[in-house]
This record gives sequence, C-alpha cells and structure tokens, in this order.
Amino acid sequence: MDAAIVISTRDRPALLEGAIGAARAALRSGDELVIVDSASRDPSAMERIAATADVRLVRCDTPGASRARNAGAAATSAPLLAFTDDDCRPQPGWTAALERAFADPRTGLVTGRILPDRAGGRALSVLLDEQPRVLVAGDDPATAGSGANMAFRREAFDAVGGFDREFGPGARFRAAEDHELFWRVLRAGWVGRYAPDAVVVHEQWRGFGAFFAASFGYGVGSGALAAKVASVDAARGRALLRAGFVGNGIGRALSHVRAGYELGALASLVTASGVVTGRARAARHRWSAVPSGEPVEGTDELGGNIAP
Repeated sequence: MDAAIVISTRDRPALLEGAIGAARAALRSGDELVIVDSASRDPSAMERIAATADVRLVRCDTPGASRARNAGAAATSAPLLAFTDDDCRPQPGWTAALERAFADPRTGLVTGRILPDRAGGRALSVLLDEQPRVLVAGDDPATAGSGANMAFRREAFDAVGGFDREFGPGARFRAAEDHELFWRVLRAGWVGRYAPDAVVVHEQWRGFGAFFAASFGYGVGSGALAAKVASVDAARGRALLRAGFVGNGIGRALSHVRAGYELGALASLVTASGVVTGRARAARHRWSAVPSGEPVEGTDELGGNIAP
C-alpha cells in the first residue's frame, strides 16, 4: 500500500528543510509527500523551501497542528496516512516498515520507535522500546507512541473524523492530539500496532524554557483527554487522569529524584501541574461527537481549496 507523508510546520524553516530531506529518503515510488504550513508568520519562507524541494505545500491561515494534519490528509489520496513533525527525521525504510505493520486488515493505527538525535537530559517524545506490541481498546493511549511517528489506515482515520482540533499545539488543549485520536480509533474497534522497525529521529533542539513549556503542555493535553474520555466512560477517564498525574507526573518525579535526575524530576512535576490545569479547563467543555466535522481549512500552493 502507498503512503502519504504529512509534515506540519510553523515558523521553523530550518527544521523543515531537514525534515523534507529525510522524508524524501524514506519515500517509495508510489508514496506522497505534503507539507502543511500552519499559519507561519512568514509564509514566503515556507513557499521558497517547498518550491526548492519541489514538494506540495498546503497553507492553513489558522494555526493548530490538528487542523494542519487534517488539511494534509485531505490533500492526499494514499490508503495509508503517515504523520511526523518538522523536527523529526524519518529513517530509510520508514514507510515500508509502516506498510508491513498494516498487513492485518484490522489494523487501524501504527506507531514506531522515536530516537533522540543526541545524548542529553532534555529529551522529549522519545520511545526506545524495541519490542513490537498490539494495542487494543482499553489500553492507555499515551503508551502507544506519539505524533512524531504515527500512521493510520485512511479508512479508520476518516471513519472517526480525523484529529480533534481542540487538541494539540496551537489549540485550547495544547497536546495529546495524537493520543486522543489513538483512543477513538481503538475504541471504534480497530487494532493498533507498535512497530519498532519504523524509526524516526527526533531532534532535541529545545532550550530549558521551551523544554518546560512543552512538558506543561503535554500535561494540559493529558488532563483534557482524561476529561473527554470520562464524558463517555467515567472509570476509564479517572484511570487516565491518575496515569497522567501520578504515573507521568508525581510518580515519575519521585523515580527521577531517586535516580539523581533532577531536571527530569522538575519536568515531571511541571507535567503534573499541566494535568491539573488541563482537567480544570476541560471541566465544562462540551465535546463534539464528530471532532472535525467542519470543512477542512486550507489552500494548496496553486490556490485551490482543500476539502474533506
């Protein structure tokens, strides 16, 4: 099966250039590649990069990673949708490994291994597990993987309505757009798979301020997702809230303290505070049954409308 690689970006042209080069090296003859500019303040920079690389560019005038990914999906036609970020570098054989993981027609989503580009204490969105596993409804979606390396069968993606634009960078709930979609795909009866041979390298470019801001945002998304799940399954929502606040927050902070990893302990406490904030923000939110039911916003580089 052919795959469409969708890379969303905003105001990070230098990172985008590296992502395009790596993605091209992972492409097979029938695969597609589309870049989505998520309301960059200087769209001309993105246009120049896309034109130089001869890559299709879609523009969204309203920021939001979920909105951008939905627009990218709508602009492609391949039966598999593979998503990564502008600070990620898909490795050779990435789309081939994803395709192998979709061999079972029940498989609706696949995640893969995420390696840091350098050793250091500020690693974010890294997944080193080398053992493949199956994901089913009831699993904690946060353990499945992350948006740096994820793919969906288009049939499953379309059936559940794509990404919920309330989640993710640029949205009210600043992260967990990936985990929220994992949850809905698995809940709809699809099987998920973690494929460690589908590898991307994640550049760890953030300084301390951005590192802690991202840690807080991850917590906000986690808390909001727990609230959304609780709106249809109270017990499951409470379990996810505990997992976010204790497992990825307070409990992880204590583990880092015991290991002498002070930076990690502080980041985990920041994440825990984000979980509380996200849960509070989501307390009175009215969740839509169809998260992306509005027309997809976006124009391609030729000015054509992007429609669902």
